[in-house]
Amino acid sequence: MRTLLAIVIFLGGIFALNPTADARKSKRGANPMYYYAAPQGISPREVCEQRAFAEDPAGRYAGYPCWARETFGRGSSGGRGG
Repeated sequence: MRTLLAIVIFLGGIFALNPTADARKSKRGANPMYYYAAPQGISPREVCEQRAFAEDPAGRYAGYPCWARETFGRGSSGGRGG
């Protein structure tokens, strides 16, 4: 019984050491993430307000900060009839 348990533990250790798990190989997609760059002359606050209005045009969350309005607006189908 001990021998069987030792064999199971040994085989489990072998399978746990997956040879394909290489730190150099990335599992991420080939496309890098792109970040939105605001046009020159527009403050980050104005960009935030524009994005909030785009997600919450009905003004359901008007009492919240712009970043919250944007986030809450996404959850309600973007404020577009949802």
